[in-house]
Amino acid sequence: MTSLKICGIKDSDTLVLLQQLSVEYVGFVFTESKRQVTAEQARTLIEEARGIVKLNQLESKLETFPRLVGVFVNPDLPDLDDVFNQVPLDVFQLHGQETPEFCQMVQTRYGKPVWKAIGIGAGSDSISERLTSYKNSVQAYLFDTHDQNQAGGTGKKFIWTHIPDLQRMTAPLPAIIAGGISIENVETLLREYAPNLIDLSSGVETDGVKDASKIIELVERVKQHVASYKRTK
Repeated sequence: MTSLKICGIKDSDTLVLLQQLSVEYVGFVFTESKRQVTAEQARTLIEEARGIVKLNQLESKLETFPRLVGVFVNPDLPDLDDVFNQVPLDVFQLHGQETPEFCQMVQTRYGKPVWKAIGIGAGSDSISERLTSYKNSVQAYLFDTHDQNQAGGTGKKFIWTHIPDLQRMTAPLPAIIAGGISIENVETLLREYAPNLIDLSSGVETDGVKDASKIIELVERVKQHVASYKRTK
């Protein structure tokens, strides 16, 4: 079954909505981007969201609060320390040219899973060799559309027919699919490729801002697919 991550969170209302919808992961972008937040901003909106949940007498639901993913591009350890000291991250997502050694260092230092983003369409180097080099250093791979000017969040999808090969090469580690996923195409992605986890940002935005109605519709389509999958088993 497919889990869901909504990335680029910048306000507490969206975070509360994602908690109410039982979205498994939320992402905060700690690198140059129109969706960038500082550690202080992320900490504040998380505290605000948890406070709203308590006020709504849903304190027991805090146990199912979305897991928090920090997105970084070529950080150094002081950068990560600054964020981790303020934000209770559950996952580090590394979206740059971080080496396998650095990924392992992050996992060891913070005791949290590391997801390594791999750009598809990045050139002639072998994807298989790149994946192999990280196999002992990360806990999941995230596949996104390569863009030389932007590390993710492009809203462009890569050629999805590559997904089965990517899933085969990463197994048993999860293959997370990102890039260009939207309400219009998510059911095709789920039905034909059944990824472990899908990651959206611009696909649930209107004019660059998270759109509650789009998020609700997207989550409903994912839930319908999961329910259908369970009925066939």
